[in-house]
Amino acid sequence: MIKQEKYPKWLFIVFPAIAMLLGWGLRGYIGGGPFGAMIPGAMVAMTISILLELPPGIASIFVLFGVVGVGIGGEMTYGQTLGFLKNSDTIWWGTLGTTVKGSIWGLLGGIILSMGLLYNRLSKKTIIIGFLVLLIGMLIGFKLINQPMVIYFSDPAKPRAESWAALLFGAIALLLFLKNKMDFVDFSIISRFALCGLIGGGLGFGLGGFWMVLGLQLPTDVIFQEYWKAMEFTFGLLLGSAFGYAAWLCRNELDSEKAIPTAKDNYAVNPILKELAVTFIIGLLIFWFFSFLFDPIVEAGKGIRGFTMVGFRDLAILLSNYTFFGLIMIVTVMRFPKVAWQLAITLTFCHTLIDLFSDIYPDAAANSPFTALFALVFIITFIVASLTAFYQRSKYKLHNLFLILVWSTVLVAFLRFAINTKIPNISELSISELLFRIFFVHIVFMMSALFVSWISYKNKTVT
Repeated sequence: MIKQEKYPKWLFIVFPAIAMLLGWGLRGYIGGGPFGAMIPGAMVAMTISILLELPPGIASIFVLFGVVGVGIGGEMTYGQTLGFLKNSDTIWWGTLGTTVKGSIWGLLGGIILSMGLLYNRLSKKTIIIGFLVLLIGMLIGFKLINQPMVIYFSDPAKPRAESWAALLFGAIALLLFLKNKMDFVDFSIISRFALCGLIGGGLGFGLGGFWMVLGLQLPTDVIFQEYWKAMEFTFGLLLGSAFGYAAWLCRNELDSEKAIPTAKDNYAVNPILKELAVTFIIGLLIFWFFSFLFDPIVEAGKGIRGFTMVGFRDLAILLSNYTFFGLIMIVTVMRFPKVAWQLAITLTFCHTLIDLFSDIYPDAAANSPFTALFALVFIITFIVASLTAFYQRSKYKLHNLFLILVWSTVLVAFLRFAINTKIPNISELSISELLFRIFFVHIVFMMSALFVSWISYKNKTVT
C-alpha cells in the first residue's frame, strides 16, 4: 500500500518559492548586502521547517543556519554586473556574471542551510572547523582570483571589490571537508541542497537578469518599469523553489528528526531576560563593534592589487566579513541554544530598521550607540524581540514566529514607501498606472505575504 504523504511535492516547491520571492524582494527594498539577505534566508528556512514539521528547537537552529547561509552570498557585489546587461556588446558577459554569482550564492547557501538540518548529527567541532575551512578557502579565492581581477564581472573603469571566487573556493573547501566527515546518507542531503541551490541560484539570477534586457528594448513610456524588482522576484522564486525541492527529496532521510523528544523545546525554564541580553550583545557585536574596529583598516587598503602577502588587512577583511559574523551567531547558539529564534528573527528585523533609518537620515549613524536613532532602533526591535520570546513559548510556535518574521519586515517596507514615495495626484492616473507603476512592488509584497501566511495557517501544527 502506497503511503499517503501529508504535503504534496508542489507545496514543497511553491511555498518556499513564494516566501523567498517575498524575502528577496524585501531584501532589495529595505536592506541590501548580507544583512538584507538574512530576510529570504530566514523565510525559506521557516517554510521548510513547517513542511518538514521540525520540532521547534531543531527548526530554530535550521532557520539560523538559513539566515547565515543565504546571508553570506550578499557579500558579492553585482550592481555593475547587471550594468553590463544595458549594453548590447556586453549582455552575454553580464549574463555569465549573474549566472556565476547566482550559482555560487545558491551553492554555498544550500550547503550551510542543510548543515542546519543536520545540526544534531554534526559535532560542534566539525561545524566550527568547517566554518574555519570556509574562511580559509574564501581568503585563497580572494587572493588568487578576485583581488588581482583575473576574471572580473564589474566595471574596470570604476573597480569594485568582488568576492564571487572567494565564496566559490570557500564553498568547495567546505563541501570537501564535510564529505570527509559525514556518512553517505547525511552527505547526500548536503549534496542535494548544494546542487539544487547551484541550479536554482544560477537560473534565478541568470534568467532574472533578462528583465533588465527587456526593459531596454521597450519604449521608455511603457507603464511597467520595475525591471530590477522583477529580477529580484525571479531570483527569489527560482532559488526558493530549488531549496524546497531539495527538502522534498530529503524528506524521508530527515524523518528521524521528528522523533527527537519535544521536551528539549521547552522554553518555560529559559529566563527571557537572559535570552534578550545575549541577543543584544550579539547584535551590538556584529552590527557595530566589528565594523567599527575593522572597516577603517579594510578601507585604508583599497588600492592594493595583486597577490600580496597575507597581512593584517586580509585578517581585517575576514573578521569584518558576514561569514565570520555567522560563525559568531552559530557558536553563540551552541552555548545558548534557546537564543536561536531571537538571533534568526529579531536580528533579521533589527537590520531592516537600521537600513530604513540610515536612508531617512543619511548623515546620522543609526547603528552607532549613544544616539537617538540607536535608541529608536532598540525600542522598536525590543517589541519584536518580546513578541518572539512570547510566541516561541506558544502552542503553534512555527506558525506564529513565521507571521512575526513576515509581517514585521513587510511593515518596514510599507513604512519606507510611505516616507520616501511622493505619489502624484491619483485622479490623474489610470488603474494600470496605479497597479503597475506606483503600487506594483507593494502589491506583490502584500499578495505574497498573505499567501504564505495562509499556507502556514492551513498547515500549522501543535508544537
